[in-house]
Amino acid sequence: MSLVTPFWFKQRQAKAEPAGPDTYRLTGPNLREGYISIRRADNGLWSAALQLEPNGPDVAVTPPEYDTLYDAWEAAFELYRQQIVV
Repeated sequence: MSLVTPFWFKQRQAKAEPAGPDTYRLTGPNLREGYISIRRADNGLWSAALQLEPNGPDVAVTPPEYDTLYDAWEAAFELYRQQIVV
């Protein structure tokens, strides 16, 4: 499954580049660099996380409550939007 970026992400002229397994580096004009990732939990559901540095600590994390990869990536982009774009 290829990454589907949200509409607002394209409007901000941002870019998403692979930065490891299930991790993307996000950059854009006037935006701080961030790293979003998704993780599968023991319950079989997905969670999303945001880091500000490669291999840095998580700045924001969702609980493992997403059934699909699409929903987990959407949650990851929302973490980035809430922490960086606002």
